[in-house]
Amino acid sequence: MEIKVLDHGFVKLLNISSVVDDRELLEQAPAMSARISFNNFDEERTKEQDMKLVEYLIKHHHNTPIEMTEVWFEMKLPIFVARQFVRHRTATINEVSGRYVTLPEEWYIPEVVGGKATNNKQGQEDNLDKNIQENFKNELDCTCENSYNNYKYYINQGVAPEHARLFLHVNHYTHWIWKQDLSNLMHFLALRLDEHAQIEARAYAGAIYACLVLHLPETMKLFNKYKRL
Repeated sequence: MEIKVLDHGFVKLLNISSVVDDRELLEQAPAMSARISFNNFDEERTKEQDMKLVEYLIKHHHNTPIEMTEVWFEMKLPIFVARQFVRHRTATINEVSGRYVTLPEEWYIPEVVGGKATNNKQGQEDNLDKNIQENFKNELDCTCENSYNNYKYYINQGVAPEHARLFLHVNHYTHWIWKQDLSNLMHFLALRLDEHAQIEARAYAGAIYACLVLHLPETMKLFNKYKRL
């Protein structure tokens, strides 16, 4: 499942893995993991019984059984968004390396250029004159294009890619594989779906959430009930 995000980005769900091979049991897997405490991991329960236990685990912050489920995503995202996300140190990330490959000619230009918020030090509001927004977007695009041309030129002149990439901006796109256990992923979503999170970060969190709702609908209902800010 792949969801387009921003102008050149995307989120793609690669895999969900748990303690059981049967994908029909993915949502019940945390309950099965929890039952090992009583040495009855293989004892069958109905889905309703299992989901009641999963609800209890999420509600009372018994995180270890939820952590037994892991999720893999592929993402293309602006560097400044990626640098926000790496603060979630519970994720395992493998990122494209600008030392080894020439990065593509892709950078993020916001559809709406936010103005400084009047009541939030780090926020933005849609309060800028349209002419200012258009001028900003045009100047930003021209600057990024010139920088990318310099980047390519100096690579062709023999400059090492790890130095040539210094021309690129934080709105240039990067590309990575992201793996995180389900419990910490819900914590990530609680923070990044919040209305106070940066707009671009919320767009990616929304795409991740949409992927999970499709495959773990009951679990995400519990996330909304007990974890979402």
